[in-house]
Amino acid sequence: MEKKVLAFIEEQKLVPKDKPIICAVSGGVDSVCLLHLFHSLGYPIVLAHVNHHKRKESDLEEQEMKQLAHTLQIPFELFSFYDDSQDNFQAKAHEARYEFFKSLAKKYKTSWIATAHHLDDQAETILMRLLNGSNLYGYGGISIQKKEDDFIFIRPFLCVSKEEIYQYAQKHQIRYFEDASNQSDDYLRNRIRHHILPLLKSETDSYLEKLQEFSIILKQSFDFIRKQSINYLDKQNNNIDVPSFIGLDEALQLDILCLLFERYQIEKNHTILKNCLLLVQENQNKTIHLKGEFFFCVEYGKAFIQRKKNFTSFEVYLSLENQVQILNRYCFYFSKKIPQNNAKYLKLCYNDLKLPFCIRNKKEGDSIHMSYGNKKVSRIMIDAKLPTNKRNETPLIFDGNQTLLWIYDIAKSKAAFEQKKTGDIYLVCEELL
Repeated sequence: MEKKVLAFIEEQKLVPKDKPIICAVSGGVDSVCLLHLFHSLGYPIVLAHVNHHKRKESDLEEQEMKQLAHTLQIPFELFSFYDDSQDNFQAKAHEARYEFFKSLAKKYKTSWIATAHHLDDQAETILMRLLNGSNLYGYGGISIQKKEDDFIFIRPFLCVSKEEIYQYAQKHQIRYFEDASNQSDDYLRNRIRHHILPLLKSETDSYLEKLQEFSIILKQSFDFIRKQSINYLDKQNNNIDVPSFIGLDEALQLDILCLLFERYQIEKNHTILKNCLLLVQENQNKTIHLKGEFFFCVEYGKAFIQRKKNFTSFEVYLSLENQVQILNRYCFYFSKKIPQNNAKYLKLCYNDLKLPFCIRNKKEGDSIHMSYGNKKVSRIMIDAKLPTNKRNETPLIFDGNQTLLWIYDIAKSKAAFEQKKTGDIYLVCEELL
């Protein structure tokens, strides 16, 4: 098995030999054999053990792993994870373990973290994903190597079966622990292991290798599509341009949506993604409520995810002597000189100023007098294709007579236009963001 794994490491270019490897060791046969094999091949390794304190054997396993590290003369690192709640323990423990491994990688100035997933794990994972539903990447099961930020998770045993690992342990007289819960049919993974995999083996002895080939093909296909998805969302600044999106292949459309959800760290499933895809294809101004405070929106040819914002009402007053800031975004003031930066402004007549000016967000019934007559502010915002979430944030500027002069950056009143040629003072707005 040593030659097989070494050839796999070299073929996949999993890890250089001059960098430490953080080796995740639970005490089971898989991870202990992985540690032994790395040690026999001369790789610098760190034994990383997590005690979940869920079984009476946990403390004994911790002591054994500490002694194993001492025997092999390698560093031993321990993380004690305590969580007495019954709420999603497996997910919490998984996240805590991987954060621990990453912290060790930083400590030992390395990028490589090794776990002992093997071909049987791969088969079980693929079948679980097929039963529970996933995307193209998920259906591919466990990656041979996966980069997360500055860390690279490697699985050197994804070329060998559980049976081969047991044979290796017996040959080298390796001591390990068996988790009794692995024998229970309470878990889907165990039921697949005990009942479905034996049926596959009865059909062909090479079923593990065939499923691994399936995994590799799916991962390669996913990598090709994902590169295009990343390029698309990067160019669109995490928005979807509906006209260009509609022309893409549906497989790419779904992965773009999937990546968008991942960037916002929002839970997703195939049904949610298909509903969002249908909304984009219809290209109507509608919204889907996602998990928590997030919404998927299609507005005016753009699709995007946004977090629900609490409505913030503002009403401030501006005179010649002061300046006002709104929402930490807008700064209004009067100036006798035309702005030299990119600030927007109204040119007004000093002698006609009715002070103080009032700056507030829109209210029901607000209207502005244009050259062609009065028009509701809400209609002007709709015609300007202003996204819904920005309508309440757009400042309206009224003079002292409560005459609306300016819907900021959208529309100026007839009175404001008439002062443009004769004006001698500027109402300036600088955007702070």
